[in-house]
Amino acid sequence: MQITQIKEDISISYISALCAYAGIAYEIVRHDADSTDGILKKRILLGGNRKFNAELRIQLKCTSSPSQYTDHGDTLTYKLKVKNYNDLCLPSTTPIILGLLILPEEEKLWVNWTEDELLIKGCMYWAEFSKETESSNEGTVSVKINKKMSLMWKVCRTYWR
Repeated sequence: MQITQIKEDISISYISALCAYAGIAYEIVRHDADSTDGILKKRILLGGNRKFNAELRIQLKCTSSPSQYTDHGDTLTYKLKVKNYNDLCLPSTTPIILGLLILPEEEKLWVNWTEDELLIKGCMYWAEFSKETESSNEGTVSVKINKKMSLMWKVCRTYWR
């Protein structure tokens, strides 16, 4: 299996585990011409016993390469393909968010397991670009992600639980 496929599978496993723990349905999208790798769904109870069907689409990216991202402490800058960026900028009834999993550079640290635990070493951040203007760049767009405001596990635990 190629390293890009391994990273893709790890990012799917990461988001799947977070969603399962938070009681969020995660559906994998097999053909993602519109930059949608999966859909997160949950029925949320509102005040007055009202229910709301929440849904988000997600574009998953995974990197361990410092050439693809820069960590500035409170923010990350990531080189996203223009096609994906422009898809994430399009107005939609169901927004697409970017889920970026940052793994350690050293491959042997990515996943470890014992009889008692399974550990994916890394962190997934999210960003939303639906209010941004599409880019005319060729190749990539450097997107900025606020690390403190975009921890995927925190979003799943806090807002969708």
